[in-house]
Amino acid sequence: MPEEKTAKLGAVAVPPYLSFKTFNTFIQGLKVGIPTRIDRSVLSSMSGAVQGHLMSALRYLGLVSQHAVTTERLAALVNSEGPERERVFSSILKERYPFLFSEFDLQRATTGQLEEAFRKVGASGETIRKCVAFFLAAAKAAGIAVSPHIKTSGISRGPSRPKKITPQVNGTDSKAQVQEPPAPMTPPMTSWSQMLLAKFPSFDPAWPDEVKAKWFESFDRLMKSGAGDEKKTTEGD
Repeated sequence: MPEEKTAKLGAVAVPPYLSFKTFNTFIQGLKVGIPTRIDRSVLSSMSGAVQGHLMSALRYLGLVSQHAVTTERLAALVNSEGPERERVFSSILKERYPFLFSEFDLQRATTGQLEEAFRKVGASGETIRKCVAFFLAAAKAAGIAVSPHIKTSGISRGPSRPKKITPQVNGTDSKAQVQEPPAPMTPPMTSWSQMLLAKFPSFDPAWPDEVKAKWFESFDRLMKSGAGDEKKTTEGD
């Protein structure tokens, strides 16, 4: 590939847009020893997508070469602590984000201006928000002052997802096709005579004649009373 084309591709590299916490955890983990190269075997605990985002960030910040070979800048960042780490990290950010430190007033800019700055260097859509979030967290870690007008909550998140559309059935809403189960039928009201008859003792042929006579007499009165109630109900209707 011609050198001119290679330089052009490097110029439009998108700034880091992974989680700063992931990036910082990786850097801290290198304190046990910095390998000569950052390859897949070093990043085996991460998913493929995170590995790719991290490698892009390391290259953009100059912490590894295009062939993933670790640099002295990475060693300086890993081995520094406190104010010295802020100084090293601040130097890295100012060198690798020139569009935010040359003609851009980072201490007075607005959220919208910061978004525009990242858009000009190739970021787009949701990536802009992630780029801004990474930079703001990195700037804080490096002790770099940022405009109070820049609010992370004001970073646009790109177009919202379309609302879920309910499928139509024959031109009508499918929800309208669902019929609710019929309400349970209310049992018909029982007449007063029927309730009394339900409680009336069943006739027993073994009863004495006197008891039988009283049973028939009471039953006859009950039936007559029930007939009178039904007649009044019918007339009332």
